[in-house]
Amino acid sequence: MYDTCVWSPHRLGQINLVESVQRKFAKRLPVYDSLDYKKRQMRLHADSLELRRLRYDLIYTYKVVFGLANGSASDLFTLTSLIHFTSMRGHMYKLFPHCDHAGQYKYFFLQRILDTWNNLPAKPNDFSSPARFTSFIKSADLSRFFIARVLTLAVLSCFNTLWYFVH
Repeated sequence: MYDTCVWSPHRLGQINLVESVQRKFAKRLPVYDSLDYKKRQMRLHADSLELRRLRYDLIYTYKVVFGLANGSASDLFTLTSLIHFTSMRGHMYKLFPHCDHAGQYKYFFLQRILDTWNNLPAKPNDFSSPARFTSFIKSADLSRFFIARVLTLAVLSCFNTLWYFVH
């Protein structure tokens, strides 16, 4: 999963298609063929591909923020200064894009990861080392940041609103 920053599906159909590869592979394992996908994942200790992509994106963001990756963080975003941290909730490493490219770069790595990074339920010591951050990311519940879940909730919200106006 080294190229998740470069390519990560953003459409529900693409996410399901990529996930179906893991689903079909796990179903071919003789002992697991009678189990549903969620139970196979649990028994195999395998995360969904979407969760793994999200984790790798966050770990890569950590490396960029702390200068452990090629390239400069200042080329991509502005890091919150400690002066502004006192009036903000959450961790002190909030990221802000230099400008809003919502249309042209809507699915670009930075746009994709910004809200997730800024809303991490992390404590300051979770950022103390790459190993500590990786451990935090693996134990944190990131399900609210899944694209599939967000899209499904948005569709349900629209459906409920439409239902309300029709009836």
